[in-house]
Amino acid sequence: MDTGHSIGFMMKMITDRMSSLFAPRMQSALTAPQCRVLMYLEACGGGPVSQRDLGKYLGVSHTTVKGLLQRLEEKGFVRIAHDDADARVKNAYLTRKSAQMKNDMEQNVNDLHELMLQGISREERQQLAQILHKMYTNIAR
Repeated sequence: MDTGHSIGFMMKMITDRMSSLFAPRMQSALTAPQCRVLMYLEACGGGPVSQRDLGKYLGVSHTTVKGLLQRLEEKGFVRIAHDDADARVKNAYLTRKSAQMKNDMEQNVNDLHELMLQGISREERQQLAQILHKMYTNIAR
């Protein structure tokens, strides 16, 4: 199979392109990975979410999570604190500033999602989502 057209290669190209389109829309306030962190924290009720759980969700190393959270904390979007029950654990919490950015993030994600899926029918979108879910399940073991 030509690596220029392999499924994995195309998925990586799509992800990279989506990330490069996302950053300017957010006026450099946030990167796509930083937004994924904020959206996950939002889905978890704003925190607390441990760095370990965040790393598992994102599928990245502890070092990467630590860097993402440090940059988000510097920008004022998250607060990082030691867990009350276990001082070895650091948790992330959303701040008011992240709540103010939520609508912009969601709108930009939705706009790019629709751009990416132009010309793809509802049925094809459902099939694609099912296939991608199966692929992820295969490698998440």
